[in-house]
Amino acid sequence: MFLLWALPLALYLFYRWSIATYDYFEKRNVPYVKPVPFFGQVLSFFTQGRHAVDVASEGYRMFRNTRISGVFTLRTPAYLVHDPTLYKQMATKDFDHFTDHVTDFRIETDPILARSLFFTNGAHWRQHRSGLSPAFTGSKMRSMFGLLSKSAGDAMGRLLVFAAGKPFTMELRDLYSRLGNDVMTSISFGVEVDSLTDRDNEFFLKGKRLAQIDGLPGLKFLMATTIPRVFHFFRLSGMYKDVNEFYTDAVARNIQLRETNRINRPDFIHLLLQARKNTLGAEKHEDEALQDAGFSTVKEHTLEQKMGEGKMNWADIDIAGAAASFFFGGIETTTTLLCFTSYELAVNPDIQERLRAEIDEQRESLADGRTPTYEVLQKMKYLDMVVSEALRRWTPLGLTNRKCTKNYTFTNTDGSQVTIERGQNISIPLKYFHLDEKFYPDPLRFDPERFADPNNINQDAYVPFGAGLRNCIGSRLALMQAKCILFYMLSNFIIKPDTKLTIPIVIDETSAGLNAKHGFWMNLVPRSA
Repeated sequence: MFLLWALPLALYLFYRWSIATYDYFEKRNVPYVKPVPFFGQVLSFFTQGRHAVDVASEGYRMFRNTRISGVFTLRTPAYLVHDPTLYKQMATKDFDHFTDHVTDFRIETDPILARSLFFTNGAHWRQHRSGLSPAFTGSKMRSMFGLLSKSAGDAMGRLLVFAAGKPFTMELRDLYSRLGNDVMTSISFGVEVDSLTDRDNEFFLKGKRLAQIDGLPGLKFLMATTIPRVFHFFRLSGMYKDVNEFYTDAVARNIQLRETNRINRPDFIHLLLQARKNTLGAEKHEDEALQDAGFSTVKEHTLEQKMGEGKMNWADIDIAGAAASFFFGGIETTTTLLCFTSYELAVNPDIQERLRAEIDEQRESLADGRTPTYEVLQKMKYLDMVVSEALRRWTPLGLTNRKCTKNYTFTNTDGSQVTIERGQNISIPLKYFHLDEKFYPDPLRFDPERFADPNNINQDAYVPFGAGLRNCIGSRLALMQAKCILFYMLSNFIIKPDTKLTIPIVIDETSAGLNAKHGFWMNLVPRSA
C-alpha cells in the first residue's frame, strides 16, 4: 500500500524540484526558450534533428527585439547574447566580468586538452596567453611560412603526379585534412610526413582521432560544454588515451633531440622552447608591417597579468598541450574553411576564375613562378575577399561561450536592467550574427564583393575568430595556411562539382563542428589537361 502512494509522490516532488527554477527569467522580464522539465534545453540537442549550434541559438530566431534571451541547461539558467555590440563590450571593455570559457577539462583525465589555451581559465590562462602571444606575431608567421609553403607545394606536386594530366574525383575533406596534417605536423612538431602517399602514417591516424568532432568524441565534447558536472562525475575524457600518450611522447622525444643536437628550426616547438627560456619576444618594428593577414585578422589586446601570478613554466607536457591545440586548429578549423571555400568556388565558377586570374597575375612576379611568399599572400585583395566571405557564410566555429566571473548589469532594448550573475554561462551565436540580414543583405548568398570596401562591414557583427582578449590567437596562422593552400590548388587545378556532390550542400547535423553530410566530392581538372 505504501508504494502505491509513495512512488507517485516521489515522482511529483521530483517534477516540482526539476521545474522550481523555471520562473527565473519570467521574474526578470527576459524572454526565454521554454524548457522541458528537468532537461531544460539539453534534450533538444539529442532529439530535434538539428545541428547543435542551431539548437543552442534558437532564442536568436525566436526573439528578434532583445539584446539577450534566456535558456535552461537542465535546471540552471543561462543566457544567449543577441546583440553583437553587447558581445564586443563583454569581450573587451568589460572583459573582467567574462574571463573564462565554460568547458572545463581536468588534467587528471585530459592532460593535453586541459593544458590547451582554449580550455584554460583564470591565472593559468593569463600566463598561457601572455607567453604564447609573441609566437603568433606577423614576423613569426612569416618565419614559419617557408615550412608551410614547402609542405603544401610538395603535396600539390604529388597530387599532380597522381593526376597524370587527367581529371580525377576526390573528396576534399579527406584531401585537405591530409594536407593540413602534413603542414601542421611540420610546423607544430618539427616532423615531415607525406599523408597523400603514406596514407596511414601514425601522425595522420592520431591527428584524425585528435581532430574528430563527430560520433562519440563530439558527444563527449557537447556534454563537457552543456553538462560539465555530469561529464566530470563519470570521469569522462575528451581525448582518447592513446592520443594523449602519443603527442606527449612525440613532443618529449623531439625536445630531447633538439637540445642534444642543438637543432634550431623555425616552428612552434622552437618558439615554445624560447618561451621556456623567457627569450621569446616580438620584433615590434618588423611586426607592424606584417601584422595584417587579412580583413579577418583579430585585433591583438594587451593582457595585464595580476600581481603575484608570475610567468608560465613551460614543462614538456605544457608544450605538448600547446602544440596539440595548434595542430587541432590547423587541421579541423582550416580544413573546414578550405572545404566550404572550395564548394563555393565550384558552384560559382565566375568567382573561381576571377580568383585564379589574381593568382596567375601574382605568379608572374615570383622568382620560380609558383612558390608564394608571405608578403605576396598579404597583398592579394580578392583572395582575402573570398576567404573573408567564406568565413562569414560558413563560420567554422558557429558558437562560442563565456562564464560570468563577476556580476554584470546592462540595459536591455526595453529599458529594463538585466544582471548576469557570477557563475552563469553565456553563449554567443557567431553564425547567426553572420547570417542576419540586418547586417548582411541576402545573407545566404556567397558574395565576396561584400568585402570590397571594409567600411561597409559592421565589424561588431563580423567575428569569425571571436572578439576581445579571448579571441582566436591563431587567426594569422589559419588565414596564412588557408590562403597558401588555395593559392597552390587554383594554380594547378580547376575545381568542378562532381556528380556525387550534393547541391545545395547538406550540413551534417550529428557533427559538433561544421561538415557536409554527404562529403565534398569534387572533380579536379589539371590546368595542363
